[in-house]
Amino acid sequence: MNKFNRNTNKPYLIFEQQKRWHINHHHHGHRNEEHSGLIAALTISDSKSRGTKITLWGLASNVGLTAAKGVAGVVMNSASLVADAAHSLSDLISDFVTLYTFRKSRRPADATHPYGYGKYESIGSLAVSSLLIAGAIGIGHHSYELLVELLPVEIPTNISELNGAINSANLHPLNPNAAWFAAASVLVKEILFRITLKIGLEERSDVLIANAWHHRSDAASSLVALGAIVGSYLGFPFLDPVGGILVAGMIMKSGFEIMLSSLKELADMKVEEDIICQVEKAVEKSKGTNSNIVNFHSIRGRKSGPFHLIDMVLQVDPDITVSKAHHIEEQVRRAVKDECKSVKEVLMHLDVEDQQPHH
Repeated sequence: MNKFNRNTNKPYLIFEQQKRWHINHHHHGHRNEEHSGLIAALTISDSKSRGTKITLWGLASNVGLTAAKGVAGVVMNSASLVADAAHSLSDLISDFVTLYTFRKSRRPADATHPYGYGKYESIGSLAVSSLLIAGAIGIGHHSYELLVELLPVEIPTNISELNGAINSANLHPLNPNAAWFAAASVLVKEILFRITLKIGLEERSDVLIANAWHHRSDAASSLVALGAIVGSYLGFPFLDPVGGILVAGMIMKSGFEIMLSSLKELADMKVEEDIICQVEKAVEKSKGTNSNIVNFHSIRGRKSGPFHLIDMVLQVDPDITVSKAHHIEEQVRRAVKDECKSVKEVLMHLDVEDQQPHH
């Protein structure tokens, strides 16, 4: 029995596919598997190296910036600089989380994780966002307390009395040299953001991209701190704690955005529409070159860290042999992976009947 039949041979097709898969992989595909495995191992190793290096650079920078801005903020009486140092400290913690989860997610699939370790990136992104939100609450509360201390007990009747009350409350004037530390932080963090984002996009790593935006958030908060310090030096001391509150708001916004993205991935929400379009484009191309492909439908997928797992239904000519059907399946699978580099696996259900799209 070597032909498909609409009514009787569908179970036989599935059985023969599974049997042939085992024969091909265990007897005829060792050399190709070893070659492919070597290439995959080298690619993952290179990916780990690039992501690890930039994260370590970020970690070292955050150590220096946290210490420098923290000490300078206390000595020079700048609430914005102290808040900015706390943000760099949260970046330092997120670097450790990023380093661990990024390397973990690149491990190949095994018996305990048959679909790979990609979800560790989502867990890492969720942890980074939680740190951001917690840090934002602390910074905002500290800056608010400083702002309250600057406000006069009695309401002044005019602007000159208001300025006098604020200046008298500010017993420890701000040292304008604090601005240099904030400016240096803006420069360093913007450079880290651009490099980390570039590598994160190339490696399709959500946790690296999240960490990159953490760097950008710190650069933006340093810019706000810089403006607050300069404004305070020019005679508007209340701008310094107000700057700290603005920094906290920026951190909070960034944290919630990253958290929402991580939760969507952990909940296995549908993949982006452009990924589905790429898969459809690849299958359409195969269909155009192979008349035995009748139709395809029910394409769906889920994200696993930097990778996508896709499943779909492929309808083929019922009169072809099992061997030929298997060959078509492999051809379509390769076409999809070539078209969409982030697709790690394609689970394909072969069908010989014209059915409505289903999941």
